[in-house]
Amino acid sequence: MEMELLLILFGLFFGLAFLGVPIALSLGTAAMVGIFYSEVPLMSLPQRMFFGVDSFAFMAIPFFLLAGRLMETGGISRRLVDFASALLCFMKGGIAIATTVACGFFAALSGSSPGTVAAIGTVMYPEMKRKGYDDEFAAGLITVAGGLGPIIPPSILMVTLGVTTGISIRAMFMSGLFVGTLLMIALCIMAYVICVKRGYGGSDAGFRLKEVGRTFVSALPALGMPLIILGGIYGGIFTPTEAAAVAVVYSLLVGFFIYRELKIKTLIGTLENSAIMAAVILFIISTSTPFSWIFARQGLATMLVGGMTTIFSSPVLFLIATYIVVLIFGTFMEGNAIILLLMPFIFPVSRTLGIDPTHFGVIITIALVIGCCSPPVAVNIFTAVGVTGLPVQRIIRGMLPFFITMVLATFILLLLPQVTTFLPNLFFN
Repeated sequence: MEMELLLILFGLFFGLAFLGVPIALSLGTAAMVGIFYSEVPLMSLPQRMFFGVDSFAFMAIPFFLLAGRLMETGGISRRLVDFASALLCFMKGGIAIATTVACGFFAALSGSSPGTVAAIGTVMYPEMKRKGYDDEFAAGLITVAGGLGPIIPPSILMVTLGVTTGISIRAMFMSGLFVGTLLMIALCIMAYVICVKRGYGGSDAGFRLKEVGRTFVSALPALGMPLIILGGIYGGIFTPTEAAAVAVVYSLLVGFFIYRELKIKTLIGTLENSAIMAAVILFIISTSTPFSWIFARQGLATMLVGGMTTIFSSPVLFLIATYIVVLIFGTFMEGNAIILLLMPFIFPVSRTLGIDPTHFGVIITIALVIGCCSPPVAVNIFTAVGVTGLPVQRIIRGMLPFFITMVLATFILLLLPQVTTFLPNLFFN
């Protein structure tokens, strides 16, 4: 019976997903059929859906999404871009490097991968084209660098992962700050190498200290946000969920009263857009919960854990296998759905093998981010299509060097857990 139920759950889910049925509905339908087949009362379906989102920590998702949108419409992202450009545009390939750094800055504010692509791409893509950069190169860089959003905290994916598995969100945020910076540097190096090879130059005006100072002063309110959010979390002043609410209030104050670019009309559209994005994610979370519940209730989770432990007795082999599985799932599923579908079964195996929870969480987050750049789902690519107007094929060609850089860098991090656990162990142990 267990194998039949396993085939029903995953066969129905994958069949519906490949037919183009939304992920949330595919999960919910598979769960409903699985519950009916297991002769469990169907009332369990809505109950489990409600329990799935009945968590204080999940309130961080709509708040961080709203904060990211407010930063985009309130002028915060543009000032971050201006500061990064003034700081780096004088050097060879400086605008490309400035674009990557700007993605890192915005990632430390929004926590959203497509949000970072949209906010930074809107400003920097036309600027890179105006300076003579190849449009495929520019679009590809923005697509991959936007993936820094869920790695550098705050991170919506890390919040979902922490709630689902019990991994410390604060520890993952601390690790993500360091690891995300390393990945940003790796992308900057790749961008510099390509720019030198292709002859993309820097600004003719050279380094202008006065301009750096002016843009820095203008960006100070924007730069203050990560200090408030991360300082409050790591200082124990507020939880990640409370930090998300603080980020919204801070964005409103800066947008309305300091930069004065946020208007009531703009705010209404921002609230509507953020509500839709949050509803999609929370709907996926709610429908994935009964799917995981019936999977575990019928003993399938125990069977899966036992099988994986037997096959992958080495922690490194298990991590590599998990990384590859998440990459494959990332080609056709949204990141939060992957966490809720796989992690309740895979994470216990990692604990059995003695893998550090923070290391596991950060590696999974990066794998999910790479999945955001992998067709056919590829939310980052489709966001870049909307920003740049280029077809998908050309964006994929432009992003390949940066995509490969991210994959190779993650494999190195996978083999060196000390890198991902360095800061959490330093501050929390």
